[in-house]
Amino acid sequence: MIKDELNSLIKNKNIDAGLLITYGDKEIYSYQSDKVFPAAGLVSLGILAYVEKLWQKDSSLLNEELEVTDLSRVRGSGIISRLQQSCWPLRDLVFLVASMSDNAATNLLIERFDIYEIDDWLRDNYPGMRLGRELMRYSPTGQDNEITATSVNKLLQYFLNTNNEFCDIVRNGLSNQTTHYSISTYDNNDFPTYNRMGEIDNYRHEVCSFKTQNGPLTLIALTQYEGQKSEDLLFLQEVGKTIFSKISLPEKKKPSTTPKPKRNER
Repeated sequence: MIKDELNSLIKNKNIDAGLLITYGDKEIYSYQSDKVFPAAGLVSLGILAYVEKLWQKDSSLLNEELEVTDLSRVRGSGIISRLQQSCWPLRDLVFLVASMSDNAATNLLIERFDIYEIDDWLRDNYPGMRLGRELMRYSPTGQDNEITATSVNKLLQYFLNTNNEFCDIVRNGLSNQTTHYSISTYDNNDFPTYNRMGEIDNYRHEVCSFKTQNGPLTLIALTQYEGQKSEDLLFLQEVGKTIFSKISLPEKKKPSTTPKPKRNER
């Protein structure tokens, strides 16, 4: 059984993990899914959910422009800090946050919509997730950004199953990943795929969801490793291999004879 194999895999590795696997509306596997981990870039999904709720009341938000200042240009993932363009429409910032966890774009949203308001809303709507600081910055009070596998899964399911302009931008960003993810190494399917990764210090988190006819197959893996990073990547690969060998996915409908573009070319 998938539960026994994953339990054995976790037991034999020197890795602390929070795992949650769902298929459609069913939970397939859960291990420490409510354990709190440092969030890394995955907290940005919660920020997007907060902004989406405000957008529902004022659809003009997506056209608002935010200015990147020298203070906003933090290091880490993303491109805004390295570009000369200083003003960005919010819709572009939403895409950049969803697609590559752009740190500067994320911080612009935090500064625009207030870190305390966002944190309070996350506590009420996504228990286990909190926003304690801006990305790549320390909190003077020692607070950190936190997530659980359960809170991340709830967020992802909302974005995947809500049909509106804002969530379309988020899904487009999540499906536009070019980074290779360990947990999906053994995926041989051709379903639309939505990915995110977060990494900080000796923590690495991977999120992957496949849109099938029977609903999304979603894998949430939050990990803390004590040894080499390569061991953690191998662990995530083995988790994915176990899942794809045990869960039977429906075949995709036969495509038309019209040639389709390659999914990724770089």
